[in-house]
Amino acid sequence: MNSELWNNVLQKLEENVKPQTYRTWFNDSQFVSLKDNLLIVKVQTDFAANYLNKNYEKLIREILTSLYNEKYQIRFVSKIAQPKKEIASEKANGIEINSPNHKLRDRYNFDEFVVGKNNNFAYSAALGVAENPGRNYNPLFIYGESGMGKTHLMQAIGNFALENDPELVIYYTSTETFTNEMIEAIQTNSMHKFRAKYRNVDILLVDDIHFLSRKEGTQEEFFHTFNALLDNKKQIVLTSDRPPKDIEDLEKRLVTRFESGLLADLKSPDFETRVAILKKKIETESFFLPQDVISYIAESIYTSVRALEGSLVRIIAHTSFNKIPPEEITIDMVGSVLSDLISHKKQEITLDKILETVSLKYGIPQQQLLDKTRKKNIAFPRHVAMYLSNILIPSLSLKEIATFFKRKDHTTVIHAKVNIESKFKSDPDFRSEIETIIADIRDI
Repeated sequence: MNSELWNNVLQKLEENVKPQTYRTWFNDSQFVSLKDNLLIVKVQTDFAANYLNKNYEKLIREILTSLYNEKYQIRFVSKIAQPKKEIASEKANGIEINSPNHKLRDRYNFDEFVVGKNNNFAYSAALGVAENPGRNYNPLFIYGESGMGKTHLMQAIGNFALENDPELVIYYTSTETFTNEMIEAIQTNSMHKFRAKYRNVDILLVDDIHFLSRKEGTQEEFFHTFNALLDNKKQIVLTSDRPPKDIEDLEKRLVTRFESGLLADLKSPDFETRVAILKKKIETESFFLPQDVISYIAESIYTSVRALEGSLVRIIAHTSFNKIPPEEITIDMVGSVLSDLISHKKQEITLDKILETVSLKYGIPQQQLLDKTRKKNIAFPRHVAMYLSNILIPSLSLKEIATFFKRKDHTTVIHAKVNIESKFKSDPDFRSEIETIIADIRDI
């Protein structure tokens, strides 16, 4: 009866709101519970839950009253408190341990992860770990800037492994939570329980390990936890915003252990991958955007996957709230809605700007880049500058670029372009370096 109640509400909503609105906000809603006339309904995101509680709570209460002649309260949520799943009950140091299983989110799975050049290696490594935890790549250390999908990939490992073997004890946590729990355990004289909890799992997933920086006591405890799990061939997966060697004040022995497995980095997605991410999200949300609008968003927002997805959620909310049909969504409208996410006005890219940025990147005075010298440490950055001039200012001829860089003719620019493109295709680190320079030129 309870779930039927929500189905009846959905039927009424479908009759009273626009089809696009219904598909966007209610299609994937799920009945959770009904107790003391409080109806709890689950939706996909925090944003959707907040939006529905603010904008549709009154309408749904009215529908419930009309259907059942009784007053109800309605609350939308994006997370459901899961009952503790006592999967492992074992004795460690004479103490019985009931390990909760995961704290994983279902939507973080491999099917929902869009694979591109920027993340293919990390994706393949994560899938390999999920298929054979404790055997392949242990530990797996995933790093990259915020919003690139590290948590998604990490939790996808847990979800995949759990689906293959429901008896696995999988624990996901953040470094901050690990630290806080350790402090509480010290204060309550219960370190034995704390250690038993973290050392009796099959897969330990720890987010934001860079927050171990400068925490000597936590580093000491994590070092021993790490060793205990590794000795028992249990899988460890860590994420960070930087590689181990770049984490400030991290003990050398931890750096060594983190680097003993596999390091996999997530870079900024290229244009094609950004388009694919948007299309995947649009499909998930049962939404529609014209192709030119999708391309505009992909061209304008390139800092992170999270920013891309957030931009789409905002557009969906705006069009639904203002009752704008899909065919009326334009680039100008989207530009207005996302004005604070899109660089106010991209500064005009000039040859001087490119020269200045490359000069700073490689520590070579601008004048030296324009000199005739063929020394490799100067010629290579010059090639980079000419290559970027060609791709970032397409209106310029090769001859104009050659003249600016004080080269004899355009063949020098062609040579530079071939040289850089070859290295760009074969060297992922160099590709990341070029993308960083481009971002600096564009003042992202």
